[in-house]
Amino acid sequence: MNKKFPIIILIILIVALSGCTGSDSSNSSKTTTVEVQKIEHANANLDAKVVDVKLVPADVRAGEKVTAELLIANTGSETITNETVDIKATVKTLDDALANIALKTMSEEQKTRNYSMDFNTEIKPGTNGKIAAVFNTIEQMQGRSLAGTYEITITLSVNGQKVEARIMPITLKSGTPREFTPVPTPSPTPTPIPTTSISVQTTETTEIATPTPTPEPTPYVAATPTGKNVDIFVKEDRYYPTSSITINAGDMVIIVNKELSDYTIVEMDKKIPDMVLRVRNSYIFNTTGEYRLALRYSGMRGEPNILDINVIHNESNASQ
Repeated sequence: MNKKFPIIILIILIVALSGCTGSDSSNSSKTTTVEVQKIEHANANLDAKVVDVKLVPADVRAGEKVTAELLIANTGSETITNETVDIKATVKTLDDALANIALKTMSEEQKTRNYSMDFNTEIKPGTNGKIAAVFNTIEQMQGRSLAGTYEITITLSVNGQKVEARIMPITLKSGTPREFTPVPTPSPTPTPIPTTSISVQTTETTEIATPTPTPEPTPYVAATPTGKNVDIFVKEDRYYPTSSITINAGDMVIIVNKELSDYTIVEMDKKIPDMVLRVRNSYIFNTTGEYRLALRYSGMRGEPNILDINVIHNESNASQ
């Protein structure tokens, strides 16, 4: 059994360098709930948050090249000039049966590896910045597949100060690795030069403009709450008086439980942490975008009731 320990340690290290800044939405609910933790810091003017974490491709397979993208919002009043992302990767289960047996004999320290990435992206107050890193994953190690589930802790530091930690699950899938390379443009066939005579012919050509893809809008992050509250009630396992609202970035949504039983509110895309609803819960939606809050409860059958929240940025309100 001791001979398997180095194999598993190498597995953890490789995965920590390969896909540790993203999650697979189809499996995240089966492993560990995404949790965002704010960290107390001495300089209150220096603050930031991870708005979004995305893997390209999203369904990472062992052996593929992966690009990890983090969208960071500067929610403080000082300009961010450098970022550090500390990553702790802990293996939970491996799909390979023999490797998984060896894993169960190891301590948490043996199953955990740490990694750090430094960036120099300038992010001004009230704006967002994107950082990205490309990693190569490995399909197998000594004949054993690296596919499995992992718990990842991403800790963000800006200008040397830790500001936020995000705990999230990822899955490294099995399957034949895919190639994500651009298709090369074939070279044009040269036109032969006539040997007897040369004629010049003028023709009118029409240039066809290549359409420029519309970039995805960058989420707006409200630096301070607006002070506006929106009340939503839960009764008979449903949201009321409406299941769809539009609010401004910085508004607070208050959800009041009118039943005796408890509920769990789950954002379907894991954009915010899960909330246990006993009497009332509140959340300030600082970042624009679409949020879908599922209402789950013990003994639930069928699909949960959904509260759709559209968070927008109203510049006229922000200037008042």
